[in-house]
Amino acid sequence: MASNTPKAGKKGLSVLGPEDIFRFDCRRGLDCFTRCCRDITIFLTPYDIIRMKNALQLSSGDFLTRYTLTLIADSGLPVVALKMQPDDEKSCPFVNRNGCRIYPDRPWACRLYPLQPESTKITEKAGKAYYSVIDVPFCRGLEEDRTVTLAEWIEEQGIPLFLEMEAPFKKITASERLAQTTITNKKIQEMIYMACYDLDRFRCFVLESTFLERFEVKPQEVEIIKTDDAALYRLALKWLKYGLLAQHVLKVKSAAWAAGKQELGIE
Repeated sequence: MASNTPKAGKKGLSVLGPEDIFRFDCRRGLDCFTRCCRDITIFLTPYDIIRMKNALQLSSGDFLTRYTLTLIADSGLPVVALKMQPDDEKSCPFVNRNGCRIYPDRPWACRLYPLQPESTKITEKAGKAYYSVIDVPFCRGLEEDRTVTLAEWIEEQGIPLFLEMEAPFKKITASERLAQTTITNKKIQEMIYMACYDLDRFRCFVLESTFLERFEVKPQEVEIIKTDDAALYRLALKWLKYGLLAQHVLKVKSAAWAAGKQELGIE
């Protein structure tokens, strides 16, 4: 466990517990201000995209087209990365000399800086989170006088809500069922992409396809998902659990079930 005594200069990768202290302050006036926002790869979570596209008043489709790149991981799962600007510094499209223009809705990775998660299957199973301070030679913020505990920093940066929203998504992507296979079917990849990242298109899918004819969704929930992205996101994850993990988290309507049995010739 890391010492409670803040250290100046190079920080190394000492693992921090909730009450451990580290030194950091980021502000205008430091010669490195916004330098950490250049020439980096930032993978976006589904909840990141909800916050960012709403802050910019864009549909999820427009946001994804303008600001992201889609990659296919070794598992076959689609992942989304922020598209940096095509300048020499590969700058973040949301950062200028005054800082981040979507700062209240910045991605999880940006909120966490200068920390990085240090977790294993054992710590995840125990529900414990540990972090370390990234060793960034150019960062003058690591030499500032301000000290803060890990727990204070996590709360201050709004990390708990992001962790709460990403937990069910992480359970799907890290499931043993998916770990035992590689998804190569492009239609399935597109389904996952839509449900996780292109929520406005998923909303159209739910409301305009036969989705509501096949699955039991309470009328009040249908009304909520018409405008509430967080509720829609939860429904999307249930749909993925049902389709990818064969978990009975969505109830098939009896008429749809009977029709399916008849189509398959099942008595």
